[in-house]
Amino acid sequence: MPPRLLLGLFLLGLLGLCATGVAQDYDWLDDPQLIVISASLDPQTKLLSIEGENFGQRLPSVTLDREPLTVRRATETTIEAGPLPRGITPGSHILRVVAGDDRSRFDAFSLQLGEAAASPAPPPPPAPTGRANRIHVLDDDGDVGWSPAIAIGADGLPVVAYLDYGNRDLKVARCKDAACTSASHALVDSRSDVGWSLGLAIGGDGLPVIAYFDSDRGVLKAARCRDAGCFEADIVDVDASGSAGKFVDITVPDDGLPVIGYYDRERKDLLAALCRDPGCNSAALRPLDTAGDVGWHSAIAAAPDGTILLSYFDAGRRDLKLARCLDRGCQETEAVAVDLGGVGMGTDLLLDAAGRPFIVYWDFFNDDLKAARCRDLTCSDATLSRIDTAGSVGANPAVALGTDGLPVIAYHDHSNSDIKVARCKDADCTQARVVTLDAEGSVGWHIDIAVGADGLPVVVYYDETNGDLKVAHCGDRGCTRAPPPR
Repeated sequence: MPPRLLLGLFLLGLLGLCATGVAQDYDWLDDPQLIVISASLDPQTKLLSIEGENFGQRLPSVTLDREPLTVRRATETTIEAGPLPRGITPGSHILRVVAGDDRSRFDAFSLQLGEAAASPAPPPPPAPTGRANRIHVLDDDGDVGWSPAIAIGADGLPVVAYLDYGNRDLKVARCKDAACTSASHALVDSRSDVGWSLGLAIGGDGLPVIAYFDSDRGVLKAARCRDAGCFEADIVDVDASGSAGKFVDITVPDDGLPVIGYYDRERKDLLAALCRDPGCNSAALRPLDTAGDVGWHSAIAAAPDGTILLSYFDAGRRDLKLARCLDRGCQETEAVAVDLGGVGMGTDLLLDAAGRPFIVYWDFFNDDLKAARCRDLTCSDATLSRIDTAGSVGANPAVALGTDGLPVIAYHDHSNSDIKVARCKDADCTQARVVTLDAEGSVGWHIDIAVGADGLPVVVYYDETNGDLKVAHCGDRGCTRAPPPR
């Protein structure tokens, strides 16, 4: 070990802070590699001093457990950042540095912080309360609202991408308030039959980025919005092989480079597109699972250390599976079956408050809504729970994490053609409170959910009876405050 590194580790021990790190596999990136070598904490100022190589010609960015740190000074080999955010406790944390002039160069570094890092934890957020659940039509211009995807923008306002089925176009609605009582509408892509399957995320610049399927051409596409309402967007072909792009989802890790999960219809494989820039103008295409007909109904998430995970349906074996990239370039992957036998045709995935994968899915053999909470990122062991068994329920589930750290799930009740919401009472979701959110006509076959800046769930869904896109802003964390009858 070089003398400088030995000296750095010795000084960290004196401060009650020990740091170890392993650089990612950078074979898929261009040189020079960005490497974090060591870090030290000033116990008085709570500032981090970081040493490494190739931090960039421009100001780098630094995060600790997804929380951005202010970069006070930086050179190619040193960074001073901080102070540490409130609530940091002794223990293991993930430090990430991204080059300022090349967002494809980054390193994640595992820090073991001692008592010197401790700061008072912020008080727990109060339980958000609103009025009754408020349900509105978000778009009624023709047959609209298929495949909706929702995200909360950097301004705290919901953004929804969806298919205009009547015209086969991709549209975006940007809410003008937290309850989405009014919204602007933008036509993003009308150049083909687009938007049958899509994913939406907020990029590192705070603007929406959309991955979607061009059915006419068999192409996976991406649109990077130039404004919060997506009135202008840069659109690119990500995978133009002619058979790619169905069952799409997208996530943007802390490095700002989108990762897209999708299905290759010709090879029947699960793939990931690792974007090399925020607009995905070029991407490394990686097969994640090729064992049979795999990759249906995929959902994607990124862990704080950059690990990419996807839940999906194995159509050959009829199983729910989880794939995990073992390096940031997804050159090595592993896949495990989480639940077996007639499950997983419809999944959604998040990382819970403990950083563990939490998957909701449809048990179509028994017509139930189920959840799997993994014990770790490998998901070799998981707690399986039946959340709703009343009739034919659980198709097309969507899940979001509440501000209290408990999942909230929206899904379709096929027996009654209603949309339902289940709020978990514990992290494993062994118990949940289930309510019917909307029973007016046939609603909820296409659905997504997010938790707004006010801490209340926002659900977007398709109204099959009227051909409209609808939105529900819940009055509490579990959407239990039904509006009075008309």
